[in-house]
Amino acid sequence: MAKKSSEIKPEQENGSYWNKISEQTQSNQSKLSMVLGALIILVAGVLIFNYFNKGKEDLGPAQQTSQEEQADVSVENLPGQYTVKEGDTLFLIAEKYYQDGYKYNELVKKNNLTNENAIEVDQVLQIPKLEEKPAATDAPETATGGGDTTIWGPKITEDSYTVIEGDWLSTIAARAYGDIMAYPRLAAANDIQNPDLILPGQVLKIPR
Repeated sequence: MAKKSSEIKPEQENGSYWNKISEQTQSNQSKLSMVLGALIILVAGVLIFNYFNKGKEDLGPAQQTSQEEQADVSVENLPGQYTVKEGDTLFLIAEKYYQDGYKYNELVKKNNLTNENAIEVDQVLQIPKLEEKPAATDAPETATGGGDTTIWGPKITEDSYTVIEGDWLSTIAARAYGDIMAYPRLAAANDIQNPDLILPGQVLKIPR
């Protein structure tokens, strides 16, 4: 029995030796995995940081360009651009740049507007520089047609008028009263809350 016990002892010591090696190997592998994991996280963090920083750097000039594009041209530096504000009309914009609201048709032509009544807030308009013209050409009415026409169309002499496409309340006032700024009179007579909103086919009273 004593001989058998001595034969088993070396095998137990050998097994214990390999167990230690296995444990050390697993420990080293675990440490290596942790180091590799940390490196991967670090590299990913650097890449993400660089990506977002690059996006911010690229955005700066774009924002500056956008602000430059949206800056309204001054009267002295025509031609240029103008961004429509709340309450603007082409008449008022023409008044601002040409000191003559009746020149709004120049804005219509330059911007290829199909409906002079439909300009919107934040819409960018091209403002041309106009050549000097005799004052007589800018008068609200012309002598053509024996005085029966205006630059906005035939005079309105009746007590009512049916709106057509392209009409403004201000131009209807000019045709009816010879004064483009008399549109509040029409708005009041027809209970129109928004003078910028009239529809084709709408019949208006023309008070005299």
